[in-house]
Amino acid sequence: MKSLRFILTSLLLLSLSAVVLAQPNWSYDFENMKKEDYFAELQKLQKREADAKAEMANLEARMNELQGQITAAEEAEQACRNEIYAMLGTDEAGYNAFVQQCRALESDLNAFVSLSGEEIYKRRDELESYRSRLAELRMNKISLGPQPFSILNRCESLINQAQQKLDAVGSGRYTVLRGDYLWKISGKTNVYGDPYAWIRIYSANRSQIKNPDLIYPQQVFEIPRLARSNEHWVARGESLSDIAKRYGTAFSWQQIYQANKESIGADPNLIFPHQVLTIPGR
Repeated sequence: MKSLRFILTSLLLLSLSAVVLAQPNWSYDFENMKKEDYFAELQKLQKREADAKAEMANLEARMNELQGQITAAEEAEQACRNEIYAMLGTDEAGYNAFVQQCRALESDLNAFVSLSGEEIYKRRDELESYRSRLAELRMNKISLGPQPFSILNRCESLINQAQQKLDAVGSGRYTVLRGDYLWKISGKTNVYGDPYAWIRIYSANRSQIKNPDLIYPQQVFEIPRLARSNEHWVARGESLSDIAKRYGTAFSWQQIYQANKESIGADPNLIFPHQVLTIPGR
């Protein structure tokens, strides 16, 4: 509405300027001009002046009329907004504050989605917190307002984008088929392509797999693609001491062993490639 006021006012001022600046072409020979010619030209100029003043008055009246229309439109617009605020159970200040909350979520999500898939996977718990924030905002009646509704729809789209990145490099899912076993599943090209990595599936699905040699059709297993922040996937040739050096001092291997004694067993020198170890304190 402010831009409309500016455009209309500018056009009227330009028209007014055109009238004022429309001067006659002064090319008279005053020395040889007769008295009657002088008075005739004077009358012409007086008429032009009178016409210009009349036109200026008309333009000013039109400008005042248009400004009155703009003011009335702005008042109607504000009345309409107030009616919407009342329907949403808030006022203008409350509505604007809610819009800022929505924009803050959108800003956070834009930054999150810009991360690589690997980073999103490591921080995937944040994605759930964004979902919770979005759900909480949508529970507020103000979310039905034009601005919040549009912003929150964009937030939902950003969450979906982050989930797609997560699905691409993060934890996949596998539904057990008849005749499957962990070694066979792990060796499939769409899983790990390495049967020796079966222990990753076992470690990630302990709540479902009581015996690694006994799984059932239709079970759905998580297939981790990246180690979590507190995990270490044992590489070929690594020892607990090697692993400890990566995360602290060479003397902390005992802490790693104690945190993983159940899966490592009695001999701390006997660990295997692909074994999933918990790193205490991370």
